[in-house]
Amino acid sequence: MSAPVLSVRDLKTSFFSQRGEVQAVRGVSFDVHPGEILGIVGESGSGKSITCMSILRLLKSTGRIMGGSANFDGQDLMALDQGDLRDIRGNKIGMIFQDPMTSLNPTLSVGEQVMETILRHRKATRAEARARAIELFELVRIPSAAERLKSYPHEFSGGMRQRVMIAIALACDPKLLIADEPTTALDVTIQRQILLLLKDLQKRLGMAVILITHDLGVIAEVTDRIVVMYGGLVMETGPVHDLFATPKHPYTQGLLASVPDLRDDTHRRLTPIPGSPPDMAHPPEGCPFTARCPHAMQQCQAALPPVFGEGQGARCWLHHPDAPKVAGVNEVAA
Repeated sequence: MSAPVLSVRDLKTSFFSQRGEVQAVRGVSFDVHPGEILGIVGESGSGKSITCMSILRLLKSTGRIMGGSANFDGQDLMALDQGDLRDIRGNKIGMIFQDPMTSLNPTLSVGEQVMETILRHRKATRAEARARAIELFELVRIPSAAERLKSYPHEFSGGMRQRVMIAIALACDPKLLIADEPTTALDVTIQRQILLLLKDLQKRLGMAVILITHDLGVIAEVTDRIVVMYGGLVMETGPVHDLFATPKHPYTQGLLASVPDLRDDTHRRLTPIPGSPPDMAHPPEGCPFTARCPHAMQQCQAALPPVFGEGQGARCWLHHPDAPKVAGVNEVAA
């Protein structure tokens, strides 16, 4: 396998307030390879969006990166000064932010917002930047591209605004695209259009993509590998087909069990995950899923498990060689 486009190791991010330190990301590691779509999934508060905002160092003033590295294109993004980092953001790494309704500047035409990125990172005239903007609008399938450059965000539907956001992110042919909940606030039909568009663009342009979502249906349809996060940690990672077929972590199993299966006509009730996520101002010493796990052991409370396994790894003590056998977790169910 070729060298990763992005290699994140032991990334830690905290936020500080009157409550004290909130440990949002507690040692996250993963790789993204060329031409790959990596999905990061987890419920709200799991740390998935903060992980990617930390990689680009786009945290709010109360946030602080406490440790770790993010090696991109031979450079550690954590060690760069702000000038060098600005040359990478929007240029070599594109970002699609959450909620297209509010991510665009309402006082500027959409064409100006696309051209702004091109003029910032490329030695281009305004005429060249405008021509590139038209090309991008056509690429993301915005009809009447030249005419729509003059439009303002309020004149676009939610799905069309998201296409503008994608055009901005692709303006400088990035090696890596980070899409943070790109289907938020869109109806189901438009969600599918946007996802298929992203997958098509990834194939045509050959870039790597990180897709952040809490929607397992999104993950299943377009990604190659999955990172499952909970409590600021990576709980399981592996190829999408393996992880859906044989999930190894009880949290992953709980996520999959809580999703309705449209092929099932027995009208069975959904199986929710009981309890609530941990308080990250006072994270547990052991596995953060212990209080909600149906297979929790004393060891789970005492110490945080490492990730067991290579191709498909799970952060669970049940995958220790000496752990008791549990059907469906560390042995095949009868």
